[in-house]
Amino acid sequence: MKRSIAAMICVVVWMTNPALAQTFNLCTSESDGTFTPHFSVAPSMVVHSDGVLDITRASLGLDSTATERVFSFSRTIASILKSAGGDVSAQSQEDFVQSMLQTFLPVESFPLNPKGGVVMPLDAREEATALSAKAMLDEADPQGIKPLALFNRFDLAPDNWSHCGEHRIIYGREPARAARFLLIFEAMVPNPNPSAGSEGCKPVAEFWAKLSEPGLSDTELATRLSAFYYEGKTSPALAKADLLRPVVDYRNYGGDGGRGQVRANAFNPPPWQLREWLTQRTFNPAPGSLPVAFVPVTVKDNPLAELYFDDLTGTAFLAKNPPASANLLHGQFLQSLTSTIALRLLSETTAQHQALINELPLYHLGAGVQAEVTPDKVLLNTIALGNDDKFNEFQSTSQGFSDAPGDGGKSTLVTQMLNQVGAATNPFVGPQSGQVLLNRARAATCAGCHMTAARSTGGGFVGPGVVVLEKQDGTVLRWPDVDAGGFVQVSETRALSPTLTDAFLPFRRYVLSRYLCEAPAPTGPVVTAYEPSGDMPQPSIMAEAVGKNLVDETASGGYFVDALIDSFIASARSSPSSVAPADAAADDQALNRSLARLTPDELSALRNRVSNAIALARSVELQRAGAFVETRRPH
Repeated sequence: MKRSIAAMICVVVWMTNPALAQTFNLCTSESDGTFTPHFSVAPSMVVHSDGVLDITRASLGLDSTATERVFSFSRTIASILKSAGGDVSAQSQEDFVQSMLQTFLPVESFPLNPKGGVVMPLDAREEATALSAKAMLDEADPQGIKPLALFNRFDLAPDNWSHCGEHRIIYGREPARAARFLLIFEAMVPNPNPSAGSEGCKPVAEFWAKLSEPGLSDTELATRLSAFYYEGKTSPALAKADLLRPVVDYRNYGGDGGRGQVRANAFNPPPWQLREWLTQRTFNPAPGSLPVAFVPVTVKDNPLAELYFDDLTGTAFLAKNPPASANLLHGQFLQSLTSTIALRLLSETTAQHQALINELPLYHLGAGVQAEVTPDKVLLNTIALGNDDKFNEFQSTSQGFSDAPGDGGKSTLVTQMLNQVGAATNPFVGPQSGQVLLNRARAATCAGCHMTAARSTGGGFVGPGVVVLEKQDGTVLRWPDVDAGGFVQVSETRALSPTLTDAFLPFRRYVLSRYLCEAPAPTGPVVTAYEPSGDMPQPSIMAEAVGKNLVDETASGGYFVDALIDSFIASARSSPSSVAPADAAADDQALNRSLARLTPDELSALRNRVSNAIALARSVELQRAGAFVETRRPH
């Protein structure tokens, strides 16, 4: 990527008080061809300080009650509803949150994974009765949830730059309250200028880097972040938004076919479990109905643990599915595991990993475990499964080892097969045992990263972490630890885990440095790394599902579901919603009026078409190579 050094090094930064404006060097080009970034992990990669997250809306001049936080759960829920043209009343917010809680089914069930054509086990949970939507939205209530952290995941940008990564808000209950429940809103931000490729994402990258400008007060930080998340502005000084939509928009949580989702860490009661949703249109034209709801989906990169077994005998999965279907999927998984998935797990063999290692000497990232980036840290950030969604289940259990790949001695033959994969000669990593590959597979899942890879003995509560690299000198690299209280990377006290502070966040800062600082072309012999490929829908299937010219098979940027809906409405001879209203909110309200003209059969057909299009577009996006890492972990 070529970019102007001068444009990146010297940036005039907006401040709340124009008199305090100053020049802030994001990155200095040294005389020896190396670079020194001047933005720090906090707040440019994560914001988790009380001073920013406890600041009130009223203190920034925003309409609200006097005590409501700027990033309150209620504000986020209302903003998602508003983005779909919905009512933002207290009752509508409660109904919207309840649409999530009611998906925690009170009885054990076996929902269909439509891509795999099989049903997957889903545990009974009590969140639907143990939690109250009304209480969760009230920060003063014992069940109220508060913002814990904001995360910059620019590192999740794809190689075609259709979007600029994910930008997240983490919520959780007060630490003194018994039952733990955390929600993670993971918004994908489309490239505001996709025709410019990587340069189109420059405003987003620079927005985060500029948060490290010396002298910024908590109020100034909160003002900037509020404008970014809720107005779509990379500077509050802008007269209008420069992003396509605010970050907090239903489209950005998977509702428009791109990356993005909402996930929960639930413990009401045990076992500790992770679930995943999209925020998707309901197409319900009834007066007072919600225009958008939380739709449960599979937890990405979390294959059903039984698929790692040598055979399915005695499993509930086999008992609940036609044997032919269950055994077919099992065989397909094992074939994928010992080929494409294994190559992703051996991430040292990928071109992107080698580039990350080779360019490390070009950047002065600082000293100390929470600043420096080593080859070991690069590896911890690039291990990934990248498996097809047809193998994923709808839950990831990180208490106990029921979801730990290969646990329990039922994967002897599978381990032997992986021994052969790990022993294959390559120039990038020494021989690795099949168990190490299974350990990497464990670490790449939600359950593993949140507990079972970090604390791999004693029922999942005791370390050390699993071995993910056997080095030639006889030493090993282990997966790092979670928060001291267990299970989470950000605690309810806003403390960060060693995984974040020591491994993930320094690496993400390095990634942002590679984007914002100009690096010369690498010298020396060209090394060709192994490049794994994924299962991708055929372009013709994608085009048929989403409509010609609405989106291509590469998910090239922007939004397409609204255009798909307009096309359907026009074909149904109803008034299309694309007649340009005064603003985006009016556009969504016009769409809702047009939906009201459709017959029940037409609405059903529209729901199916949009759902299929979203599923296919997300499948393509999730398996694209990343701009910075070959396979992007979705969590």
